[in-house]
Amino acid sequence: MAWETRRGRRYYYRARKVGGRVAKEYVGAGPLAELVSAQDTRARAELRAAAGLRRAERARLVAVDDAVDASHDAIETLARASLVMAGYHLHNRGEWRRRQRDG
Repeated sequence: MAWETRRGRRYYYRARKVGGRVAKEYVGAGPLAELVSAQDTRARAELRAAAGLRRAERARLVAVDDAVDASHDAIETLARASLVMAGYHLHNRGEWRRRQRDG
């Protein structure tokens, strides 16, 4: 989205992707081009704001996910410690089994 000056006049062009390549689309000059340019600028600002909101939400969700992971690790450690204290062991890195008592 750019204004170009040619022979002393300003013309407004939009950049569009067509078939994987960037092509310029002539919009016009004068008041109509000013209006379209302002609309394009507003639309870009709205897209940037929406992207910022998505980034903030993603960061919030990552923080919540990290907190859940930390809680899970702490709970798993407590559960393992409780099982070991109760006389269980991990059999072949799989299931928890009660230790055999000799005697």
